[in-house]
Amino acid sequence: MRLIRRIVSEAAWPGIAVLVAHGVFGELLGHEPYVDPAMHLLGGVAAAFFFVRMPRLVPRYFGEPTSAVLYMLGFGLTAAVAVLWELGEFLSDVLVGTHIQRSVGNTMRDLFNGLLGAGLFIAGDIIVRRTMTPKSRLQPAAGPERA
Repeated sequence: MRLIRRIVSEAAWPGIAVLVAHGVFGELLGHEPYVDPAMHLLGGVAAAFFFVRMPRLVPRYFGEPTSAVLYMLGFGLTAAVAVLWELGEFLSDVLVGTHIQRSVGNTMRDLFNGLLGAGLFIAGDIIVRRTMTPKSRLQPAAGPERA
């Protein structure tokens, strides 16, 4: 139970927030033309965040993968989630009679936005990690030595 709380608090919370926001803003403003695309983009960010963060939370299952491996894993699994989500929408339309997928263009836009969100998260994470300075470098540099 403790591990589940840790996973939710450190990795899954963005995805939960996006799902709640999608429901709330979709009801208030309508899903198209703005809420649905924005939520697919944010969903891609949240999924990549989860998949990049998750292996670090349970290293006994994943070992110590490099950042490059984590980013590839995050992007690939986000792509898989996006495809499965769209498949779920399609099955809902066919089996239940909903009209979630309006067109092939709508589906492709959703997939693109999810992957764009994942790419933006990964690019942002790389930039933030490269610009972070270790504490040891924060110490003032010693002045020039005098001969």
